[in-house]
Amino acid sequence: MTYKEFLELLEELQLDLDSASEALDLEISDIEAWEEEEEIPKSAEKWIKKEKVEFATLNNTNEDNNFEEEENEELVDDDDDDLDLDNEIDEEEK
Repeated sequence: MTYKEFLELLEELQLDLDSASEALDLEISDIEAWEEEEEIPKSAEKWIKKEKVEFATLNNTNEDNNFEEEENEELVDDDDDDLDLDNEIDEEEK
């Protein structure tokens, strides 16, 4: 993974270099030095991929909850066509 790809993933995950430096226990200047390298260290690549999986899991959880709420709203029947009010009145009179 290149430094540019690493930065793109950070942005996608709404993280910054401060977050990466804390998680990887590195100085920001050390991370910025990766720009001169062909690839970032494997430990950083492993960390960012793990963050991406966790981010996707969190987003999928929220989407599933919203889907269930929408599905439940569709099940509510606001139509009164099924009500037989005449029948209810007849039964009350008896």
